[in-house]
Amino acid sequence: MARPLCGISLVLLLSVLVFASANLIQFGWIIKHVTGRQALIYNGYGCYCGWGGSRQPVDDTDWCCQVHDCCYGALSLRQCKPKIEKYSYSTEEDTVTCGGETECQRETCECDKAAALCFRRSAFRNRYIAYPDFLCLGTAPPCEGVRRRSAPTKWG
Repeated sequence: MARPLCGISLVLLLSVLVFASANLIQFGWIIKHVTGRQALIYNGYGCYCGWGGSRQPVDDTDWCCQVHDCCYGALSLRQCKPKIEKYSYSTEEDTVTCGGETECQRETCECDKAAALCFRRSAFRNRYIAYPDFLCLGTAPPCEGVRRRSAPTKWG
């Protein structure tokens, strides 16, 4: 009797994981298309790439992630669910065209597209891979006005 319940539980768990990560998978494919890099290499990069984020971004690539977090935050304030929105998009050469049935889907895709384009024009430094949180210093930059802002071009 326990075996059928175990099998049903596993199917339910996998269904939830696939649904919850639909956007993450799409974002990963856009990153791969635009940058040529596997998306997972960005997970844990700097202070903002991956889940969460804090303090001052360490470089341009980390700024891309901070701006992406802000973009998702702005969508969340509008009752969208950007982490689970499944959207449509197409690619041709180095262009990504966003689609979707709802504004939330289209705008989520635009956030992901902007981040991938930002990654493409920003240096990727191996020293920031798996960057420990305790090395993240300074004050977190505010999100106001950064929704589609590109990463800074100069570092002081």
